[in-house]
Amino acid sequence: MEELMRQNGQKCERQELTCSVLFTNPKLSAEKLSSNDEINSIARFVSKAEDLEMHRVFSKISKNGVEETTSLNRSLFEFGHNFEDADGWLKLEQPCKDRLATVLRYMFESHLKTTVQIEINNMYFNCHFIVLQVYSRFFSELEMIPLLVTLPEKIVSQKAFMLSYKWMLSDEPVLELAHIVEVYVAATYLRISGLAAHCWKYFDDEEYYNEDTACVLYVESKDNPAMDVVRNLMLTRIRKFLLTFVATRDFLDLPTSHLIFLLESDQICVNTEIELFDGWVTIGTRGKCTYVV
Repeated sequence: MEELMRQNGQKCERQELTCSVLFTNPKLSAEKLSSNDEINSIARFVSKAEDLEMHRVFSKISKNGVEETTSLNRSLFEFGHNFEDADGWLKLEQPCKDRLATVLRYMFESHLKTTVQIEINNMYFNCHFIVLQVYSRFFSELEMIPLLVTLPEKIVSQKAFMLSYKWMLSDEPVLELAHIVEVYVAATYLRISGLAAHCWKYFDDEEYYNEDTACVLYVESKDNPAMDVVRNLMLTRIRKFLLTFVATRDFLDLPTSHLIFLLESDQICVNTEIELFDGWVTIGTRGKCTYVV
C-alpha cells in the first residue's frame, strides 16, 4: 500500500519550471552586460521592488566596512538613448524669426518700454537711456542710471532735444536749417560728437553760409559762448555784405572785440577799415549811445 501511494505521489508531482528574464538594449554591447545589469533589469520589471527586498541584493560592503546601496535609477543616456544623434536634425527647415535689430528699432522709434524721462521746462520726453548713452558722453558718463534727468532750457531747448533724439534714431538724419544753431548748442552741451560734426558740415560749407547767410548766422550766434568758433568763422565770410550789415541796427550791437576782429580780418570787402569804424560810430551817435574803443 505504501509503495502504491508513493508511486501515485510521484505521478501527481508538478514539475516547476524556472526562467530568468533579461532586458537588454540592442544599442549596448552584450559583452558589457554584467550580473548587476541583469538585477537592475529585473528590478525595473517588477512594479514594487521593495516587496522582493531588493535592497538586500544591491547592498554591498565598501572597503571601509560601511554598507553602501547602489541606486536603482538610471538615465536614458545610460540606456544608450541620445537625442543629439538624431539623423538630419540640422537639415530641418527652421522657422523664421524677427531680427533683433528690427524689433529694437521698432521699440525705439515707437517709444515703447522707455527707461528714462528728460525734463526741459516742465515738458517730459520719454526716451531709452541706452540710446542716449550710445551717442552722448553726458549720459554715458553718469555713474547711475537715472529715472529723470532735468536739462537747462537756455542751453538745451525743447526743440533742440527733440531734434537731437530724432537724429540718434535715424539712419540718414537731415538737420533742419532753421534750428541748426540750437541743435549745435545742445550737441555741445550733451557732448554728442557725431551731431556736432554733422552741424559743422553745414557751417563749413560756404554754399550754405556765405555773405548774407553768414551774417545772419553770426547775429544769431554772437551772444552764445558755445558758438564762439562758429561766430568767428561767420565773421570772415561776410565780405561784400559787410557795408549792408554796417547800415543795420544789428551792427550797432556789435561787441568791441568783434569789431576789432573784423578790422584785423583780411576777408572784409571795404576800401579802408576806417569806413567800417565810421559806420559803427555814426550809428552809435544816431542812437545817442557813446562807445569807447
